[in-house]
Amino acid sequence: PGCYRNGPASVGNTIFDVITRKLELTCTSTSRGDLHDVYDVDNTIQWILLHGFKMVALQFPDKLLVDAPGVVALIQNKVSDVTVFILGDTLYGSCCVDEVGALHYKADCVIHYGHACLSPTQRLPVYYVYGKSSIDVDNCINQINETCTDRTMKVVLVFDTEYLHVTDELFKRLQNHFSSIILSKQVDTHHTETHNACLKQSPSLPTENNENPRASSDTSKSVIFKCGRKFELPTAEQIDSYSILFIGDTQSPTLTNLMMTLNKCPFYSYDPAKIICRRESFQVNKALMKRYYLIERAKDARIVGLLVGTLGVTRYKEMIEQLKCVLRKAGKKTYTFVVGKLNPAKLANFAEVDVFVLVSCPESVLLDQSEFYRPIVSPLEMDIACNQAREWTGSYSTDFTELLPGGAMHIEAPDISETDEATPDVSLIGNKVRTIGIRDQPDVSHSTSTELSLRSEQMTVAISADNAGEYLASRSWKGLEQKLGETPVVKATEGQYGIASYYQHEVSK
Repeated sequence: PGCYRNGPASVGNTIFDVITRKLELTCTSTSRGDLHDVYDVDNTIQWILLHGFKMVALQFPDKLLVDAPGVVALIQNKVSDVTVFILGDTLYGSCCVDEVGALHYKADCVIHYGHACLSPTQRLPVYYVYGKSSIDVDNCINQINETCTDRTMKVVLVFDTEYLHVTDELFKRLQNHFSSIILSKQVDTHHTETHNACLKQSPSLPTENNENPRASSDTSKSVIFKCGRKFELPTAEQIDSYSILFIGDTQSPTLTNLMMTLNKCPFYSYDPAKIICRRESFQVNKALMKRYYLIERAKDARIVGLLVGTLGVTRYKEMIEQLKCVLRKAGKKTYTFVVGKLNPAKLANFAEVDVFVLVSCPESVLLDQSEFYRPIVSPLEMDIACNQAREWTGSYSTDFTELLPGGAMHIEAPDISETDEATPDVSLIGNKVRTIGIRDQPDVSHSTSTELSLRSEQMTVAISADNAGEYLASRSWKGLEQKLGETPVVKATEGQYGIASYYQHEVSK
């Protein structure tokens, strides 16, 4: 990841100046007078001084980088003995805290700006600054009243992170419209100091027992945790009997994640940027059927790639190990890949993989797969495909921690021994008989006979391999030739240096 420090003139500052000028052409910067309020500068400085941090990493998403120099200057002027630097790039999604990138520069803490998925982290203290996107409260109330005309409807009010600053005002005014309305609250399951810092920034958030976030002192209420949010319902009621009213960007993965997880609840939304309130017409059943299709693809797969989509979300290593165990019991070969941000070109390099499993934060796992050559499934979908003790019920979760021991959806995969009677089924895609835990075909990869060759529908020789090594051996092209011992050894020479728009050896214009 890139790292840009605030200090004397240096190459890093020059690069950042160029990036800032480019961003100013496409992004709208916040006026210097509003930076204090929008980026919660005073509380941020107070938090840094309270804990005595000396190396502070500021993580900005791309759309907010234009304000980064001003925010750094405001913070650095108040804490001159503290080194403040900006993470210029993130290993994965900007919604996740890039702890690994911060640790590369020996940071004591991370201050995360902008939208956040609120996935729990484990290495560094984190202070969230969600920002304050503008919203017309009066227009919001009027449009909700026009769209949601049933005053007896039970409603759960859910806010996207950048609109938390109007939580109290909107909730109080909507209480006059709905006879039964509940306010969901953000849940931060990080270090205690992180949670307290978030409480200072957002006074509307409740105080919780951070060691046991599911503890509730009010026995008349049942507490449900979904999608980084807490829902406190009367004990006798279920979340399925409520309608969800979402305030935020309707194109954000947050809304999609909520609708997939709470797929039995009607959804309404108000988009402050578009000034539109509507009943969401997202076809959840159709989306779930698409996910079930991916489960069928996962059942047919012989070689599975485990994609590490996060290095910061807590317990991700446990999830990878559990997937390996489940897949091993199902008789599938697995390989683990750490490729950073995903794109079709990267994954196309692994043509031998039949399906990928993405272990990431809940908001990143449901990605657009239209351009990928192989399907990408979530940990829950792969567990449904390979765990004979689990059945598809329509209940869905993008949070992989719920599948781990102690989680609400954890089901231990049974062991399959050679003496157990196999229960075969038929693939709904290839119409072939398959059996979990037993190979579909005998191992003939080491046969020396070349008289018979299996061909595909395109009349090309089909490759039948049990692992990546056999698949590579069957390729006609295996990458660049190394030519070991043929290439002469030469001394290293100094290369170009500078920035892309002007290298030092070039003539200045």
